[in-house]
Amino acid sequence: MQTGPLAELVIGADPLITDFHQREGASTWLRQFSRLRRIGHSLVQMKQLVKTLSADIDGEFFLPPKPEDEVDGKGFGMIQAARGGLGHWVSVKDGVVESYQIITPTAWNASPRDADGNHGHWEQSVIGLKVDDLENPLTISHVIRSHDPCLVCTVHMLPTGKSVRFGL
Repeated sequence: MQTGPLAELVIGADPLITDFHQREGASTWLRQFSRLRRIGHSLVQMKQLVKTLSADIDGEFFLPPKPEDEVDGKGFGMIQAARGGLGHWVSVKDGVVESYQIITPTAWNASPRDADGNHGHWEQSVIGLKVDDLENPLTISHVIRSHDPCLVCTVHMLPTGKSVRFGL
């Protein structure tokens, strides 16, 4: 599972990104390039959204719940955030939140092995990677950071039992 600009553009059949992906695979370079490419797509979509909303500028865009509405239920929301797919799941019982779960883009990309033993996407990205300097494994850092992980995840990458400074 991979989420983010590269995945979005491949799924959306963007001809440039799809061509690069077929030729080179999901490389660090292509993930970075896809971030830039997605900006253009986002601008086109935003322009269309503004045009659509402007057509009914006085319409009702939020309908507040009424007291007589049911107070139990389940809901979810999925959106393509800057880093990729973001999901929220909520369960309400007797008008009180019973459970709430968020799965972030970083959690999708950094996920552990699945039930069938398949490696998570970050793991797949670094398996077989040649690291020239074991004292400063900057190559690993570049590959992981190309997935645009949240800040907390980017600062916790250290070899087991060692303190290593990652150079820039």
